[in-house]
Amino acid sequence: MSSLEAYIRVARPHQWIKNFFLFAPLVFSRHLFEGEYLLTETLGFFVFCLLSSVVYIVNDVADRESDRQHPTKRNRPVASGAISIASALVLAALLFAAVLALASGLSRAFQVTAFLYFAINMVYSFWLKKVMLLDVFMIGAGFMLRVLAGAFVIGVEVSPWLVLCTLFVSLFLAVSKRR
Repeated sequence: MSSLEAYIRVARPHQWIKNFFLFAPLVFSRHLFEGEYLLTETLGFFVFCLLSSVVYIVNDVADRESDRQHPTKRNRPVASGAISIASALVLAALLFAAVLALASGLSRAFQVTAFLYFAINMVYSFWLKKVMLLDVFMIGAGFMLRVLAGAFVIGVEVSPWLVLCTLFVSLFLAVSKRR
């Protein structure tokens, strides 16, 4: 694997699909085809993509020893040694700096939600993923925070129905992942 490929893989762009939950409030607010709303929501989406990559990189560094024992996770760039720990952390820091720069022009509520998403995922990576049921609720919380961030970034109200539907879908996905 080339160095560039390893750096792309450690960022896990295939996982960014989860961040499309940010667009739910845009769709249901009926502003989907309004340029300013769409542009702002897309910027929020990219902030969450980069932020989730930071989370994945830190998680891979933290789990490198156990990942080396796993039949498929041992092929991850940090566990396999394709990327050094220092290089992975530098990449995470650069991506985090990009998150701060991109998010600086977005609403305060969005920034707080993004920070909360990051903080919960850091606690999840180092502790909560080992606690049954709490791990499922933290995964669900990640999806809920994406939807809330999507609403906050464009300044629209979140429907209670959207919250409930997101909650149930996210818990279903989290339980399915654990199964």
